[in-house]
Amino acid sequence: MRKRLIFRIDDVGYTPAYDMGAFRVFDAGVGSSADVMFDSPDTVEALKKLKDMPWLSVGWHRHLWESPVLPPEEVPSLVNEHGRFKWGHRRQDLMKEATYEDAYKEFDAEMKLCYSILGRYPDVAGVRNSDLPLEKAFKDVVEKYGIAYNIFSSAPDHRSQQKADPKYAHLNIISSAAAIKASYKFEDYKDYDALGRMVSLKWEGEEIYLYGWHPGYCDDHILKESTCNIHRCAELQAALSDEFKNWVIENQIELINVRDALHGTNEFQDHLKEINSPLWVGNFK
Repeated sequence: MRKRLIFRIDDVGYTPAYDMGAFRVFDAGVGSSADVMFDSPDTVEALKKLKDMPWLSVGWHRHLWESPVLPPEEVPSLVNEHGRFKWGHRRQDLMKEATYEDAYKEFDAEMKLCYSILGRYPDVAGVRNSDLPLEKAFKDVVEKYGIAYNIFSSAPDHRSQQKADPKYAHLNIISSAAAIKASYKFEDYKDYDALGRMVSLKWEGEEIYLYGWHPGYCDDHILKESTCNIHRCAELQAALSDEFKNWVIENQIELINVRDALHGTNEFQDHLKEINSPLWVGNFK
């Protein structure tokens, strides 16, 4: 039975400290896909690094937590008095105040930024099933640039508003977020077993599992802004551990990127072969 896994690293571009850890996982041959937040403090530097890593797929991790790429005065319906997205990650209800025109301009600018540095657009995105002008603008920009979206065959991504696109059903790409639950509340950290979660997947057939992790270091910005904070450090330790790598090897799990899943390519495994990684399936006994 073929066991394929997309090891996605979320929040790429968040901060320099976070990305320092995230790119350690990419360098280790574990992370196969980078989900980038294009509105974040370290986005430009992250894209520069990703340009030299063509074996990774890139996703559009659309949080809209930070500041727009465009000057705030060009997208007034999106921002607060500080020039940041007015809703952050705690007041999603304020997204209804965003106009289609402002949202479209900002999303289009984010893609132009991506292309100007990376030389290509993201491979994948998640589009919410919503009538909000902001969500319609996002879908239109995603489609404008030919970005695949809502690729999961059955289980939705961690945002329940996303509706699976039936045209990808035959690929059997499953988000393991639905099967692996955990709390990112600080008071629950003592019970947070990042490694245990990573190695808990069970294949029943030819499904492709995808799950996003947040392996990286924390800084003051993340501790202030995100409920997922020191959990990132635990996920970094787990992703780089011998235990995780041995789980991949012993279970003969084929690490792939999103393009491999969508188009039947072998880019990520070719990279592992080139660097003589023990995670290359050709090295499995």
